[in-house]
Amino acid sequence: MRVDLRATSIRPPEWDDLAAEVSEYTVSIRWLETMGPLLPGEARWLVVSVDGQARVGLHARWLQSPPLDARFDIAAVLRGDLPSPEPRTAPAAVPDIAALYPSVLVTLPGYSCAAAGSGGTEPALLRETLTAVDAWAAAQGARSVSFLYIPEREEPLRRALTEFGATQVQLYPTCVLPMTFGSMDEYLQQLPRPRRKGIGRLLRRLAEKDMTVGEVDLAEVRDDVLELRLELLRKYNSAADRDTQSAAMDRMLTHYRPEDIVVTAVQRAGRVVGFTHGLRNGNTLRQLWCGHLPEAYGAYFVTCFYAQVRAALERGIERIDYGTLEWGLKTDHGSRLERLAGYTWTVTGDGR
Repeated sequence: MRVDLRATSIRPPEWDDLAAEVSEYTVSIRWLETMGPLLPGEARWLVVSVDGQARVGLHARWLQSPPLDARFDIAAVLRGDLPSPEPRTAPAAVPDIAALYPSVLVTLPGYSCAAAGSGGTEPALLRETLTAVDAWAAAQGARSVSFLYIPEREEPLRRALTEFGATQVQLYPTCVLPMTFGSMDEYLQQLPRPRRKGIGRLLRRLAEKDMTVGEVDLAEVRDDVLELRLELLRKYNSAADRDTQSAAMDRMLTHYRPEDIVVTAVQRAGRVVGFTHGLRNGNTLRQLWCGHLPEAYGAYFVTCFYAQVRAALERGIERIDYGTLEWGLKTDHGSRLERLAGYTWTVTGDGR
């Protein structure tokens, strides 16, 4: 069979069909169009064809130098700079930055990594794909290739990278809540007693302050949500660029139906004082943003774990992906840890 790789800086027309062949939502066009611009570097769309037919698609970023966000910097990953819910093993010796950049980073928005196309489940084709990626990266002058944040369910891709000879790197897990219950009572009963009692206590305290909890339309509360989002970013010394965050919100409103934009909020006198926001993608609700004013203490817990679960039940959602960090807090509210894998190799261009 003849295997060819084509790379473009804009989404190729074949991606529509490739994305439709897999259930993984993070390769979908609306997710990539909405969240992709938040990734560092320049987009590269890699399409591998077999005898002229597109079979595998990978979304990559070209990084000329280390990005500001350490979560996408392979040097920081190799040093063990990323946070972890467990003590880390001592990192291996890390090569100089010059030996890693320019770099090709294969990843997807939302700390995910997967292959589009039916060929992404074929081990032999995936190995051919990795060989083609190595040759293309060498031709572009890249010094390293990394695949970051591959979830457990993408086992064929993990196996292919291992067989290819890529080095596995230590990342951190994401938190997933399987919706194995049929009602809010069943959900609350599965929580540790302190957490279950705590949610009820917070709901009462918010009500005593004339605050209400429920779903809101993002388009109607856009400015309140944006301000709270920016305030949270400033609190954690993250980039709080108004134009960037505003543009991301506009893309959400453009690419997602109102019923798939799930915003649960605490309001007082018609003003949002706390919120949690997620996007529905098929059977998954992916949590994205949150924020609250100091006066709305407890808003995070009731909007993120109580109101979002209720909204997911009403929509028939099968799993909520709460994302990374705050692992203990999220597992206390019913989530389980799902490991995310990373792999990297030094570019040779010789097919390894």
